[in-house]
This record gives sequence, C-alpha cells and structure tokens, in this order.
Amino acid sequence: MLMGVDGFALTPTANFLAYPRLHDECRFPPGWQLVARGEMIEALVLTAAVPDHALRTILAHIGDPLVPIVSLVPDERQGIDAAGQGEQFAWERAYAIQAKLRELPVSIRHSSEPEDILLARVYSRDQGLVPIHDPGLRDLVRYPVAGALDNVSELAAGLDNKGYLRRRFFDRLFCCPQCRSAHLSVREECHSCRSANISEEVVVHHFQCAHEAPESQFRSHGGFTCPKCARPLRHIGLDYDKPGSITRCFECGAINDKPAVGFKCIDCGAHHAPDQVPARTWYAYSLTAVGQRRVLRGAADESLPAQPGLDRFQLLLDHTRKEQREFGSPYQVANVTFTNRELIAEQDLRLWEQSLQLVGDTLHSALREVDAVREHGEGFLILMPRTGPHDAARALQLVAGRIRSVLKVDPGFRFTLVDDVVLEGLRSRQG
Repeated sequence: MLMGVDGFALTPTANFLAYPRLHDECRFPPGWQLVARGEMIEALVLTAAVPDHALRTILAHIGDPLVPIVSLVPDERQGIDAAGQGEQFAWERAYAIQAKLRELPVSIRHSSEPEDILLARVYSRDQGLVPIHDPGLRDLVRYPVAGALDNVSELAAGLDNKGYLRRRFFDRLFCCPQCRSAHLSVREECHSCRSANISEEVVVHHFQCAHEAPESQFRSHGGFTCPKCARPLRHIGLDYDKPGSITRCFECGAINDKPAVGFKCIDCGAHHAPDQVPARTWYAYSLTAVGQRRVLRGAADESLPAQPGLDRFQLLLDHTRKEQREFGSPYQVANVTFTNRELIAEQDLRLWEQSLQLVGDTLHSALREVDAVREHGEGFLILMPRTGPHDAARALQLVAGRIRSVLKVDPGFRFTLVDDVVLEGLRSRQG
C-alpha cells in the first residue's frame, strides 16, 4: 500500500459519514470523501462520544449491518471496529474492512439473512468471532465482531454445525434458571432457612467431662469455664482443645457442621440450590475454508464434499429422500419426547441434564450406523433409512428398554413417527 501525505495510505475513493461532525482540525486520508446523510455510506466515523440512542438512530438511518464503524475517541461499545488507537489506525481499519466487503457477491453483501450477515462480518473484519466478558450484559458475554445481531451464540452454533465456522472453548458460566442471567451470587448460607446471615464459630472440647460446645458458651470473665461442669479451663492442650468449628445462623438459630451453598440471582432476586443451576458453555469461532467459500460464492457449493462439521442429519435425510424417489425405499423419522422431563428438571435440573446426555449416548449406541440423531428443544429426531413403520416401532421399543436400564430415573420415553410436514415444523421451531 502506497503512503501519501501525513503518513496516510493512498486509497481509492471511499465515502464516509462523520458524526456528530468532523472537526476543522481533523484530517482524513486522500481519496476519502465526506458525504451527508442520505448518500451512499461506506464508513461511519464517530468524532465524539455519542449516546447510545443517537448511535442507534444513525445506524438505523444507514441501514447497512456491515458498514465499518470507527471512532476517533475511545469507545468500547458493541460493533465499534476501531477506537482509542489513533486517528490513522481508525481510517486504515475502516478502509481495510471496506476492501474486504468489496470482495463479497451482491447476494451476501446485501443479504438480510442473519447467518449471511454474521459470516460477512467475520470475513470482512478478518478476525474470528471471539467473545469477551462484559459485566454490563445479563449473559456476561458478548461478541464484538457480531455488531448489532441478536442471538449470536445460537447463530454461530448453527454455522458450526454446517461446517462454516469452527468452535473452541471460551468459558462455562452458570445462569439463573428463572431469568437466564449469569449475574449470580454464590454464597454460604443456613441449611434450614437459607439465610446468608451466618457465622463460623470454633468448637471447644473439655477433656475432663468430654463436653463440646461453641466457644461462646465457654467464655466467662475473660477466660474459659465449662458450662457443663463449671470447672475453669486454663491450658489448651491440657484442659481443652479446639477440634473444629460449626456454623450458626443468626436468623433461625440453627447450628450445622458446615454451611450450605446457594445461588442468588442479582437480576431477578431468585434463590436456587446448586443442583438447580444450569451451566452454559460459550465458544469462540473461526471461519473455515468452507465458510470462506460460502461467503465469496454467495451460496452453498453443492459440489463440495461433506465436511466433518456439516449437519449429518440433514445430509442423510436429503439422500434418503432421493433414494425413496428413485427406488421407492421407505424411511421413517421418529420424534422422541419425554413426558417426565419437566418433573425431573424441577426436582433436580443437573440430574435431568445428565440424564438427557445419557439418552443421547444410548440412542447413538443402540441404533444402526446408518441412522441419524438430532436433538431439538423437546427431545430428539431419529432418521431411519430403508425402514418400514413396523420395524421402526420395534427398534424404538428396544431403545426405550435400553434407556430405562441405563438411567436412574424414568424420563417417560415416548415416540411418534412423523411425516415431512410435521418434521419441517419441528425443524423450523428448532431454528
């Protein structure tokens, strides 16, 4: 890249909007053109601290979810592509993003599909979809590269299943089962009334009469006196020792060897026992070679071989449908649900999550290698190629028996064989 005056790189013409306004002393690179609202915008340059509502308004007016946004002042908000690293870096960053955007086909560059937008933002920013911790958000996690997109983790998971993104572990956070907030206070509390108004107190053991009690019951006029036999205790190790401690509750007076552990949600105030608090795993994502081809070609390439991350269930379903049309081969799709799901989860959410994982493992081990399993919001979908309804029902009854023998609880295994109309409805609700 050639360098022009004042250290700026020489670039082709690019239109930018300065907001609120460009200061008189502010310089911008050769080839850049300051335009007014209503004209084609290729970059938004923030020249001052802009309130959230004003930024939302100007972005809605621009209407381009991929436009680079750079700030000439420090700004760590979602979707800001460069800020606080100097004016020259901000201009160069805006141009680099626009250069990548010009490589995209129209079908991707101007797509309104969230998956296309997310892939295009990852590609044009030339960096992975990397989450960061943000205490200002209920989830405690956000993806800066995603801009204003909603449900980013769900979108990314879907793209990972299709092989367009590849995930790696970032963090595992507990969240409130009532409001899904990750703002949880983990605290020691009373076993009886669940109050956090507790205190740890040392236990004193009197050797001669074998009496044990909290230290506060032994204290008398600056020394120790046994409350049981009234003898004075003068020498630790000879008259008495302190073998441990207890927890006393100042609300209900209960005494326990150890405190309980509880979770309190800072956002909704709900209290939960540890076995009722689910964990959510967060991932960072990088664009795969298949994903890059998807972005640059504007459509899925049917000639590409199946990748390990692609949706095996959908690939097998499409192939099975072709077999049925060509050869008349039957196939069955079963929708598996659990009638005891809510009851078990209400009593012990961790137990249900572990049981559901065991169900998935059992399904994969009990079914044929050619069968495919996909989890959905209420259970599982099972695809059984070259299978009639009678054989499918018999196989699933055997699977139900296997599940009952593996699990500690009865999940209430139920299955129905569904047609394409019902199947598409289930899949659309999942998406």
